[in-house]
Amino acid sequence: MNFDIHEWKDISSTSLSDAMKGLQTMRADIKPLKITARVVGPAYTVQIVDADCAAVFRALRDARPGDVLVIAAQGTMEAAFLGEIIVTIAQTRGLAGIIVDGCIRDTQSISAKDFPVFSKGAVPSSPAINYLSKVQQTVNCGGVVVHPGDFVYGDADGVVIVPQLEKEEVLAKAKAKEKKDLWKLKEVATDVALLEEFLTKACGDNQKRADVDLKGEIKDETYLA
Repeated sequence: MNFDIHEWKDISSTSLSDAMKGLQTMRADIKPLKITARVVGPAYTVQIVDADCAAVFRALRDARPGDVLVIAAQGTMEAAFLGEIIVTIAQTRGLAGIIVDGCIRDTQSISAKDFPVFSKGAVPSSPAINYLSKVQQTVNCGGVVVHPGDFVYGDADGVVIVPQLEKEEVLAKAKAKEKKDLWKLKEVATDVALLEEFLTKACGDNQKRADVDLKGEIKDETYLA
């Protein structure tokens, strides 16, 4: 699989999420340790079983430079599945970042590094070693199904997973959304007439019943935020 990071330039988690209508977006409690963090790359998955972290070390050994470790820990908050040592090794081996729907530790040391880490929180407790966990299988992380090789994108707002086979379509829609948003900021927000039209349509005042679906959502998304 070829991954070109330049394809993901000027993209955000919000535009990617909108491109997939909110699907493939991890739960809101998974956030970057540093608000300026941004990660993008193919997923190398880790399935945690019975709080076993041995597979994390297997992933560090076998993942390719540019991969993003996606650690499915079932949301457990009782143990940390990575700390300063694992992050240092991941950075040394050229990985792009780490996502875990669980806890980390050594947050002060990790935050001093230029390496993106996303998690639910932090706890000092260490995990188990029982060699039950697996790598490179389909996992559920943060409420999203992630296949090995799916594309991971994370920033200050959260994490979105783009399925491999949908990448081209999703990127095209996301870039169109970014372009439309830029138009709203530069043209609509500064023009009294356009702004009035935007707000009127966004409120649905002029929408016919046929233009609104059963959920009450305007089908024409041109004027949505």
